[in-house]
Amino acid sequence: MKISEYLVDKYKISKRLAKKYIKEGLVFVDQKIIKKDFEISNNSKIVLNVNQKTFDYNINDFLIKKYDDILFLYKPPFMHTERLRIEDDLTISDIVNKEFPEYTLISRLDFETDGVIGAIKKDYIIEIMQKKYYAVVEGNFQKEVKLSKKIDYKKRKKVKVLEEDDKNETIIRPLNFNNGFSLVEITLEKAKRHQIRAYLSYLGHPILGDKLYGGIPYNRMMLSCIYTKINEFEAYSLNKNNFLKIFNQLI
Repeated sequence: MKISEYLVDKYKISKRLAKKYIKEGLVFVDQKIIKKDFEISNNSKIVLNVNQKTFDYNINDFLIKKYDDILFLYKPPFMHTERLRIEDDLTISDIVNKEFPEYTLISRLDFETDGVIGAIKKDYIIEIMQKKYYAVVEGNFQKEVKLSKKIDYKKRKKVKVLEEDDKNETIIRPLNFNNGFSLVEITLEKAKRHQIRAYLSYLGHPILGDKLYGGIPYNRMMLSCIYTKINEFEAYSLNKNNFLKIFNQLI
């Protein structure tokens, strides 16, 4: 067994992260720091020099609604959906794994995006899904736009909108405008990675705070998943009204 395989099995992390810990010099084999992955014997003593944090939290700050087969949770801004490293702060997946282990997350939100995240029980069949987002964008977004463009995901950090049509339609509707910023509502079935951010930048209206896609710097990216519907079950974000309050303060 290789060191990376041992770390994956013991700490339930990805092989990529295991190799990263090795490269960073955070793994000891028989009390020696190693920076290369290699085969180990059954007698080898392996130590990963990272501290996994313990967390205190109030489940009522996260739980929106719980049904027999579906769970809706609220993810605040500046919180990861899933754990990227062992030493990370609290994530939504940590809460699900601890409080609702029979459920599995079916969506994620970017680190700075807040809103509704869904989880389901194994073998539950999703027939209908709809999501609605609010975004504060630059400029005067004057009329409703329907987009169904494919997206190039070849680059890991930033995606690119292509001119080819896709099957999934995204509807972007203006709600309010003042002082150089627009509040828009985005409706779609599934939000792929950076899809909304890339679409709005493509239209010339980047999201406030989304520096990666050309937005003006702000203290957070102004994107929020305000509503999610799975089959006949639905939930609204715990932060919807506060998000609108932030927009009103901008104007």
